[in-house]
Amino acid sequence: RTPEFWNACSAVCDQRDFRLGGSFFDGKGQPSQVSAVSHGASTARFDGINVINTARSLG
Repeated sequence: RTPEFWNACSAVCDQRDFRLGGSFFDGKGQPSQVSAVSHGASTARFDGINVINTARSLG
């Protein structure tokens, strides 16, 4: 649940760790549209939260 997730946030880095990520495709439209999108964030620490990684397996 969302409240448990955000209440488990115990630290957020400051502007020195801010990272901007982006893509040239926004994933909308038929046919697909090319439009640059971006989102920035700092690293955060969450206590007692398990994240399931379905994109790749760890070796």
